[in-house]
Amino acid sequence: MSSHKMQWGWVLVLAATCGFWWEEAGPIFAQSEQAVEVTIKDFKFVAKQGVLRLGFPTVIKIRNEDAEKHDFGSTMFEGIPTQVEKDGVIVYGRGVGGVFLDPKREVAIRFNMSRPGHHEFRCSIHPNMKGELLLLSAEAV
Repeated sequence: MSSHKMQWGWVLVLAATCGFWWEEAGPIFAQSEQAVEVTIKDFKFVAKQGVLRLGFPTVIKIRNEDAEKHDFGSTMFEGIPTQVEKDGVIVYGRGVGGVFLDPKREVAIRFNMSRPGHHEFRCSIHPNMKGELLLLSAEAV
C-alpha cells in the first residue's frame, strides 16, 4: 500500500479579453521567484507563465511592443509591499496602482503572491485593453 502526499498549490491564470497566449514555464522550485511575462502588442496583452504559488516572491515583467504608450494597472498591488524596476530605477512601497510604459520599454513589478481571488488589470489609456488575474487553488500529487 503506497501513500500519496497531497500538496495544495495556487495557480495564477492570466486571461486578457483582447488576446491570450499560455506557455508553461519550468518548475517553480528551480528559480528563486515566480514569473509572469506580459507583452503588449497590437493593443493586446499577451501572457507567458507557469503555475504560481501563493506566498512566493513573484515578478510580472511587462514589455510594450506597440508604438503607443500603454498602462498596466491593477488593484492587486494596492496595500502590499511592491517594487517596480524600470530603466535602472527601483521604486518601492505600498499602494502601487500600476505602471505606464512608453513604446518599446519594459518594467518589472515584484511582490509576494498573497491574495487569492479575481484581480482585474487594464490600460487606462485604451479602455478596450483589459484582462484579469485569477488566483485559484490547484491540487498537485
